[in-house]
Amino acid sequence: WARCPPAPSRSLSAGSAGAEAPEQAAAVRVLSARLLGLAMDPARDPDPSVYLALRLAGDHNLREEERYLGRLQDAFQHRYGRADTVAYRSAEAEWPETGRLALYLLGLRATCPLPEHSHQRSLVTWLKYYLEEDWTGSRRHGHPLTSFYQYGLGVLALCVHRKRVREEVIRRLLAAEHHGKFGHGDGSATDTEAVAALAFACLKREKLVGTGLAAELREAVHHVKRRMVEAQSEDGFFGNVYSTPWALQV
Repeated sequence: WARCPPAPSRSLSAGSAGAEAPEQAAAVRVLSARLLGLAMDPARDPDPSVYLALRLAGDHNLREEERYLGRLQDAFQHRYGRADTVAYRSAEAEWPETGRLALYLLGLRATCPLPEHSHQRSLVTWLKYYLEEDWTGSRRHGHPLTSFYQYGLGVLALCVHRKRVREEVIRRLLAAEHHGKFGHGDGSATDTEAVAALAFACLKREKLVGTGLAAELREAVHHVKRRMVEAQSEDGFFGNVYSTPWALQV
C-alpha cells in the first residue's frame, strides 16, 4: 500500500514513466487534471475517494491536495469529533458508513506527513464499530448491510494503520471469497476480490494474524490472483476500468 516518500513527486502506483506509451501518459495526465478539478470545485462536497486517487497518482499538486485534505478533515471532524458523537451519528445515518470512512483512513495513510494520531484513533474506533454494525444488521442474510466491497475496504484500512482485526471479521471475508459471494448484480466481482486480496495480503505482511490464519490468507490471495489472470479481457482490463486499478495492486 501507499507509503510516504520523502518527496512524493512520483508514486509507486504510477509505474515506470519511461515505460509508458505516450498516449497512456497523456491519458493519465488528463485523468489527474480532472481529479484535481473536482478537488478544486468548492461546490462539491469533499470525497475521500478523490483524495485517495490524487495521492496515488504519479504527479502531484501538493498545495491543492493539502487544501483538499483540510476540507476532508473538517468534514470528518464535524461528523466524528463531537462530544455527543454517538447520538449525533445515530440521528444522521442509519446505515454504516464503512466504505466512506475506510477510504478516508486509506487517504490519511497516504498523506505526507501523516496527520496527528489522536484524530486517527477516534476514526479507527468508529471503523471497527461500523464493521460490527455492518454485519450484525444483516447477520441472518450472511452478508454485510453495505457490501463485501465496503467491508473489505474497512479491513484493509485498519490493516494499513496496523490495527488488529478480530479473527471472526477476517473469516467472514475469507468465507465469502471461498464461496464466491463477491459478485454484484452484473456478475462482476473483480473490485471486491481485489480489495479483499489486498486486505488479506496486508494482514499477513504486517503479521497481524497467527500462522494458521496467515496460511489461509496466502492461499486466498493466490486464488484471487489466478481468477483475475484467467478473467483478464483482451484489452487488458480486469473486470472494468474501475476495478482494474485495484486488481493491478494485488
